[in-house]
Amino acid sequence: MKMFWIIYAGPRAARVAETLLAHGAAGYTEFPRAHGAGTHGRIEGTRAWPGEETVVTSVVTADRAPEVAAGLAALQTSLVAGERLHFAVLPVEQFQ
Repeated sequence: MKMFWIIYAGPRAARVAETLLAHGAAGYTEFPRAHGAGTHGRIEGTRAWPGEETVVTSVVTADRAPEVAAGLAALQTSLVAGERLHFAVLPVEQFQ
């Protein structure tokens, strides 16, 4: 099994869930209004560091992972200015 850890910044976070479901993920968990710092600077939802991110995680079978990754990569290429999407694919030893 594989776990997708997805970080999306922008106004259309629902597109991440739509992409996951369209490419075979059985479900997902969303953490809206995430704050942090990274290569694009700080995002804390304040006037000094505006913006918020949405973190989405999904566990899929190993055979489904390439299709889900391809769907997320396609979503990345379709983003407009002001949107960002990063994702990691991690091994899962057990998920019940």
